[in-house]
Amino acid sequence: MPKMLILRGNAGGAGNYPDEQGNKIAWPNGALHEKAAKDYARLRGYEGVVVNAPGQPQSQHSRQATAALQAFHEDESVEAFYGFSGGGYNLKHILDYLAQHEPQSLQRIKLIVVLGSPNKYGGKTIYMPAHFNGTARAKAKDKNWTPLDWEVVFRENPDPSQLPKGLPRGTPTHMFGPDVLLAGWPEKKPR
Repeated sequence: MPKMLILRGNAGGAGNYPDEQGNKIAWPNGALHEKAAKDYARLRGYEGVVVNAPGQPQSQHSRQATAALQAFHEDESVEAFYGFSGGGYNLKHILDYLAQHEPQSLQRIKLIVVLGSPNKYGGKTIYMPAHFNGTARAKAKDKNWTPLDWEVVFRENPDPSQLPKGLPRGTPTHMFGPDVLLAGWPEKKPR
């Protein structure tokens, strides 16, 4: 079964980010509703593998980006990435690194999922294959370059109306992106 690397959000102490029941617990290894993320991977035909490192800092050399790149190199069955919050920002740095240094490896990517990482760098377009094709093709020096072609699922934060029932009143929506996506969060259609 192909694998999806799942990148957690930022770490935080108790009181910062709610768990699946709305309790604001500590997230020393990075915030993520892990079961929902893994279930989504399974729904899409992947084995979900959570990278056990927090999403901050967001950089090409962060602990999370380094661990994800190592896992990607060591296991050629990795064909998808899922970045939640800070992990979504790190995913952009990972893809940039691969385009610059290992462009051929981008050919095996089939799916990119980014949740809760608003338009800091440009939104959905910066995760699209077209964003990387020019750099990757030039770096690969391949006259027969096959254009990159992966699916991108990009969502910011759910609307309060999309949250699971029974949560404490006023629960922030950010952490529930994985849960709402698993439940079938619709793609916004352009007007």
